[in-house]
Amino acid sequence: MSETWTIGELAEHAARALRDGAAPLSGRVRDVPGERLIRWYTTIGLLDPPLTRRGRVARYGRRHLLQLVAVKRLQAAGRSIADIQAALAGATDHTLEETASLPAHPAPHPPPHPPAQPPILPSAQPPILPSASPPVAPSVPPPVASADGAPGGRGRFWAERPAAGSGSTPAAAGDPMVVTGISLGGGVRLVWDGGRVPSEEDVQAVLAAAGPLLAVLTERKLT
Repeated sequence: MSETWTIGELAEHAARALRDGAAPLSGRVRDVPGERLIRWYTTIGLLDPPLTRRGRVARYGRRHLLQLVAVKRLQAAGRSIADIQAALAGATDHTLEETASLPAHPAPHPPPHPPAQPPILPSAQPPILPSASPPVAPSVPPPVASADGAPGGRGRFWAERPAAGSGSTPAAAGDPMVVTGISLGGGVRLVWDGGRVPSEEDVQAVLAAAGPLLAVLTERKLT
């Protein structure tokens, strides 16, 4: 089976290939493709979908590397994204090899043999003598009553919505002082007025939808 990489490893391989004898890109084009740019290229069809995906980890192969380097080579030649999409649509591996100008795929090096370890001899253990004193049962502290008087100690934070009027109750959605936001990464924050506090599912959905926007901000060097 051919070698596969994570999205971060794919970006490193592409950056290394672009540094080897590549012409400098224009000031509006990012020299080294990052992970967000790779996801955007996949969204608009410049890169094939990942070979496999296990949970949140996607795996990429050599064809993805050829596509990514070919796109950056064409950008260095002054081609627009629309022109590159048309030029590379349905491109074969041979066409991508010629455009990307990558060296031949190197043969994998055999893993080095680990150094020989000296044998581990069993050490003599002193005999275990019975204890002269009887075991003492550990003291158990009494249960701590919660705020409502029921035993059991502290519960999980925000496991239940606080009662109205308590100091930890979030402000109402109509309060003009309420500002809700989500950090999208890279110094970008999405902020809106009012609304409820977003859940973890809300945050993940917003981050997934913001991928193309973050890629454009990165491409334009606005972040």
